[in-house]
Amino acid sequence: MRRTTKLELHQMSIEAARAVLHQQNIGLLVERATYRAVGERFADETVAAAALAPLEADIRRVAEDTAQTTATDTATVLVEDVRAAVERARDETREAADTARADLVTLAREAEARTRGAADTAREDVATVARETEVATREAAEKVREDVATLAREAEVTTRDAVDKACAEVATVAREAQEQTRQVVETVRADVVELTREATATARDSVDKARDQVLDLARDAAEKACATFVPTPIQVTLPNGRVTKVDGPKHQVLPELLLALGARCHVLLVGPAGTGKSTLATQAAEGLGLDLQAISLGPTTPMSKVFGYFDAHGTYHDTPFRRAFEHGGVMLFDELDNGHPGLLAELNQALALGVCAFADGMVKAHADFRVVATGNTHGTGGDRQYVGRQALDAATLDRFVTLDVPVDEKLEERVALAHAPAKKRLVRELLTEVHRLRAVAADKRLPVMFSPRVSIDGAKLLAAGATIEQVMRWRVTRGLSDAHRAALEL
Repeated sequence: MRRTTKLELHQMSIEAARAVLHQQNIGLLVERATYRAVGERFADETVAAAALAPLEADIRRVAEDTAQTTATDTATVLVEDVRAAVERARDETREAADTARADLVTLAREAEARTRGAADTAREDVATVARETEVATREAAEKVREDVATLAREAEVTTRDAVDKACAEVATVAREAQEQTRQVVETVRADVVELTREATATARDSVDKARDQVLDLARDAAEKACATFVPTPIQVTLPNGRVTKVDGPKHQVLPELLLALGARCHVLLVGPAGTGKSTLATQAAEGLGLDLQAISLGPTTPMSKVFGYFDAHGTYHDTPFRRAFEHGGVMLFDELDNGHPGLLAELNQALALGVCAFADGMVKAHADFRVVATGNTHGTGGDRQYVGRQALDAATLDRFVTLDVPVDEKLEERVALAHAPAKKRLVRELLTEVHRLRAVAADKRLPVMFSPRVSIDGAKLLAAGATIEQVMRWRVTRGLSDAHRAALEL
């Protein structure tokens, strides 16, 4: 069957377009023919135009209708032709597709058959090559194994020979080195022994010297520590040859006091309050092996308190001074510069001549009678701190050897620490502040006092549980004015 091609369809479309144009030309030709017929009939153009004017619309409509009718008929014919052509083309295309499908199926079956045959042939070839390769590889591996075994045996023999030779050489070298080492060790041992002997001798000498130095240092440190916390006892040889010992904390003036009393002199101890003057008298009596008698003097102390008296029944009442004067002992007149000058003048005879008129008669002084008097001044009267002191008569002062008793801060520290051994840090803190205040007051000549009693009483308070602030407020800075506080930098 003949197939309608695209070219034929294209030519049919062109002919349809030409028919449409032809139909449009037919309308124009009809319109022009009408105008021409009217113009030929009317020679005058104006008349012709006037004649055509009422007909112009009808002429145009007739022309259009004629053209439309012609175009419609033509288009109908062309559409029918095109539809028939399209149907023929569809049928031809379907037949061509069925034919091509059958051809392709046939070709595919033939190609599959050929491919299957080629694959089987190739599989057989590959299997053959693989078998041949396996055989060749096995033979090559056997050959390589035999070659390696042969080389290994040869290498083992060569290595064994080389190792035996090397072992022999190493053994020889080792024996030589061992012999040389033994000789070197013997030489070094001898040198080391000799050096060790010398070093030991030198070290022994150094150790002995170091031990002696350490012992000396330790002995000095121990003596200093003992001097600070465990004062050395003082031994006193009495005129009868008996030796006595004074233990406990002692003021630095005690040896001088013992010397003066041993020379049968009466002693006046002068120093600030709280320096231990009364304690010195007690320790002096202990050191001399004598009893201690004591009286504290004041402006109103009566004669009877010193020299005794008879009561209303005629009985004589003696006094501490009478007992010491008559039977021997150390008589302590505490606060001598606070006593009445008249009373003190009565003592001049007893102190100078060794005899005294008591209420019951004259009494001669015992050979061991000694007087220790204490005072805060040198008998010159009151000053800025001790305003109530009396001026002492020169005759009274002439009966005494005068010893100054300053504040012994080491003794102060020992006594304070002894009262609060569990609060040493706080006690030392208190001592540091008291010493500072004492130095500032002395430097600025302030009428305030910070005696050792302040530190000792503060240590007692600390031991009882008081705080350092309470001690400062209760015992150290009590009663100070604002001006004094400012001057003391409090």
